[in-house]
Amino acid sequence: MFRERIQANYKDLTPSFRKLADFILQQPLDIAFMTATEVAHMMGVDAATVVRFAQHLGYSGFRELVKEIQRVIKAELMASYTTALDTPDDAGLFRNLLENERNNLSLAQARLTEQANTVLPALLGAQRIWVLGQGACAHLAALCAFSLREIGLPAISIAPDPLGAAANLNRAGAEDVVVVFSFTGMDLEVADVISFARQREAKTLAFSASPITAAALAAETVIICPGPTQVHAPSFTGLAAMITVLVAAFTARYPEKAAAMKAGLQQGYRELLKLQARSSAEVSVEELWREF
Repeated sequence: MFRERIQANYKDLTPSFRKLADFILQQPLDIAFMTATEVAHMMGVDAATVVRFAQHLGYSGFRELVKEIQRVIKAELMASYTTALDTPDDAGLFRNLLENERNNLSLAQARLTEQANTVLPALLGAQRIWVLGQGACAHLAALCAFSLREIGLPAISIAPDPLGAAANLNRAGAEDVVVVFSFTGMDLEVADVISFARQREAKTLAFSASPITAAALAAETVIICPGPTQVHAPSFTGLAAMITVLVAAFTARYPEKAAAMKAGLQQGYRELLKLQARSSAEVSVEELWREF
């Protein structure tokens, strides 16, 4: 789709093309009903530049680009829902807000592209999986890493700060996968880590609320999980749901692998429980108490 094409080409765009790309990503509903001449006039470029921009993305011309934008916007508008916040009781307000979250999941489903086809094979072949996020997304990263480890995948959450990232990813390579969660455009440390990992040929995957966050623009594979709300509180529903989907999809696609990985994890847990029982039986609490 047009957002993914723009994201894939964003770093190589000229200043004029990048200006057009930003406008399309930020105001797709407006541009869906504009001509190339109207866009050119608004953006301060000539109409030929608008047409060349569309062709640079792989379209035959601006008209084909607009038709795709219209098709995508129509699908998203059909899934749109306006939450009523003036309900007389709290239960009604809860129901309406939950309906908004269901709408966010519909938007995430509508925005899913063929890029999702690369995710599971990358996880299957990964030697190490590094998961990270900034701010509140750091907690999502920790949950994702934990969930992946539950099915035996070698995942660990790390901090995106330069020292922590350098310590963990300095030896990253083609068999490693870096997964990030991004909610705002302010996650510059996460975007820098993605660029750092890509320089070392690691695979990079971003779960982002928007295609124009710094992390989404830096990653090679991006899955968009929109989270619009009518209140001053972000929605993490799409991003959190994607963790569940990721684990369930891997288990469904590779049942034997997932079962073997989980069996190994369970065996290790059994051995640790035996060691714990042995230690508890052999230790003298009174002596330890006196010692410390």
